[in-house]
Amino acid sequence: MRAIGKSLVAGEAALMCFLIALSVASTEKTASGVPAAKPASGVKAPVLYRYLIDSRKSRVSFTFRGVLIPYDGHFGVLEGELFLGSGKSFHGASGGFSIKSASVKSKRPEHRRMLYGDVLEAEEYPDIDFRVTSVEPDGESVDAGPGRREKDWRLRGRGVLEMHGTRRAFPLSFRLTDTGTNLYIRGKGSISLSDFGMSRPKILLLVPGGDRVKIAIRLVASPAPR
Repeated sequence: MRAIGKSLVAGEAALMCFLIALSVASTEKTASGVPAAKPASGVKAPVLYRYLIDSRKSRVSFTFRGVLIPYDGHFGVLEGELFLGSGKSFHGASGGFSIKSASVKSKRPEHRRMLYGDVLEAEEYPDIDFRVTSVEPDGESVDAGPGRREKDWRLRGRGVLEMHGTRRAFPLSFRLTDTGTNLYIRGKGSISLSDFGMSRPKILLLVPGGDRVKIAIRLVASPAPR
């Protein structure tokens, strides 16, 4: 259970981020923000715009297989930022988000206690972080239709997920929707608890559950104030 909680987050992060990278895909963005990078010697740096993740509308959730049935949960505290370019270029896009382990929630109180104490070890490892290192298109953009401003992008990227005191590279794929006002990022992924030094939760008669945790990320981001 411990392991899953953290993995969740990560992925949820991981994916999360992936999500972050998604925002970079905006094609007709007029969002306010400030350039985030300095030009390298002899190379013109891309113009990037800053977006803030709306924690009230964003969520990283997870599910893992128990002995007989799956167990679900999500994190209640998530914050982060994205740096995206205008146009179709993803060069220089970056971002990330952080999750508070103690904010883990579940439908059943006993599951929440298990995730908090046994899996995530929230008091010893209070933070889960995901950072995006690269993003690129994964196929053509998808127009929402005539008369609508929304535009969808399928993206893939790479990031680094840190949780339970361990860092791991994390490949990701996600979908970005740009409404002209907000960015919506959705992604899915999975992690192994053992990769982060987390033990499988013991959920029924002390029998360990599965090692794989499925993560789903839903992020909503808006332009940062100048």
